Amino acid sequence: MSGDVLDPAALARLRADVGAAAAEGMVDHFLAMLPERVERVRRAVAAGEPAELRDAALSLGCSATMLGAHALADACARSRTATGEAARAVLTEIDGGAAATVAALTGPERA
Repeated sequence: MSGDVLDPAALARLRADVGAAAAEGMVDHFLAMLPERVERVRRAVAAGEPAELRDAALSLGCSATMLGAHALADACARSRTATGEAARAVLTEIDGGAAATVAALTGPERA
């Protein structure tokens, strides 16, 4: 897994806390839910709904933090206070961060 995208120490802590099988289940669940979570952020930005954007970004960001996807989590944190063009710009970061996180979690280096 790419250290630039994922913090391997966060995944190691998760495995130590809940066990390897449960941690892998959490990763799989994150990957399964990711498209809908990103889409929820996208819909909130498009509709100009700040309360929904905060909620959607918080949900995605918390999950990303748990797995050590800090770049994605940071973009989500920035989006919670963004509006208009700034929200659209950070959405691009979220899209890129989500794609990079998927690649890191599913790539050949997945531990």
